[in-house]
Amino acid sequence: MHSQVKRHATELLELLTLHLPDMLWIKDIEGTYIYANKALCDGLLMAKDTHEVVGKNDVFFALRERGKHKDNPNWHTFGELCFNSDQVVIENNKPMRFEEFGNVKGKMLYLEVFKAPFYDRKGKIIGTVGAGRDITELKQAQESLEKNLTLLEAQRKTLEEFNEKLEEKVRYEVQKQQKQEKVMLHQSRQAAMGEMLESIAHQWRQPLNIMGLAIANIETQLAVSDIKKDELIEKLEAIAYNISYLSDTIDDFRNFLNPAADEHEAYFMPSRSIVEILRILEAQLRNCNIKIETKLDNDHFAFKGVENEFKQILFILINNATDAIKKSIKENIIKEGYICLSLESNGNVGVVKISDNGGGVPSEIQEKIFEPYFTTKHKSSGTGIGLYIAKNIIETRMKGKIKYIPEEGGSSFAVELPIHQI
Repeated sequence: MHSQVKRHATELLELLTLHLPDMLWIKDIEGTYIYANKALCDGLLMAKDTHEVVGKNDVFFALRERGKHKDNPNWHTFGELCFNSDQVVIENNKPMRFEEFGNVKGKMLYLEVFKAPFYDRKGKIIGTVGAGRDITELKQAQESLEKNLTLLEAQRKTLEEFNEKLEEKVRYEVQKQQKQEKVMLHQSRQAAMGEMLESIAHQWRQPLNIMGLAIANIETQLAVSDIKKDELIEKLEAIAYNISYLSDTIDDFRNFLNPAADEHEAYFMPSRSIVEILRILEAQLRNCNIKIETKLDNDHFAFKGVENEFKQILFILINNATDAIKKSIKENIIKEGYICLSLESNGNVGVVKISDNGGGVPSEIQEKIFEPYFTTKHKSSGTGIGLYIAKNIIETRMKGKIKYIPEEGGSSFAVELPIHQI
């Protein structure tokens, strides 16, 4: 009867430990398994059952698992590469806690392990008994929390530094914005260079032809007979006039692109700026079948600012009008283009108005035309920064206003700036 009770108790104890979720085991003094429950077999050793582990150690199972996955040497390292905590427990002869880790099935496994000496009936240490609990998710959560805390600490320090240097950063951002605006202005001007060079080519073609014909005529007359003095002087004067015209044109172009002229504000006459810009663009506009009209009834006043920036505004508005007219001509909406530039004063305000018959801007997008990078042109022919730059220069730097005015069959842009009488 006593033996039956004892056997029954042993079976109950084995069943209890066998199905516990925590890993349980007993090892002899050499680290060889005497007993292991199902959680240890399935979760760590990859043993087929609890009987297979008896008489084997951790290294045996680690080597076996890596042998099945030779392409991945880190498939299973748990137990083989860990320090020998069993020996530490035996040497100290007391229960101890450890955190052990290693790769199992190619993934890191963390265990919270409690080990204690295993004694025989006489109190002699014959091995160790241990229990392990999977704390992988907890460790990962702790690592994530530590990373987040580290990140938060770094952010806190960054915020403190930002607060300490707030004035300096604001000043830096303002300077940066100003530099960006200058870059955008330069980019806009660089984009215009191709069109302006084309315009200059148109401007130069006729004077060069006139000079070429005059020179050829002089050479012909000298070859066949003496040329009369008056006739020679007349042809030389024509050549000199056209050379001067070419020189004026290239000076206008050079002044427009001169970076030194962009540095300082000064008083300038808008009427002169209009004439110089039109002198650059005149031949190109004529070649596009666009008629230009100017109404400079009151030109005895000045604006204050950077003259080249004002010229840039004129170029942007004229260029936009030209593109709209060319599109309308191509679509047979109109046969001939028309651009009118007017300059007048209204009290202490000077008004420059540029009107065209290019069809106008659709009402649904009129509020967006001054936004940066908004364009109605194809992306290959428009950047969308022209009107944004014009508005920025006029309102921020020159303390004026610019507005779009819908016209029947076209558009008008009015630029209003403070005037100074001269």
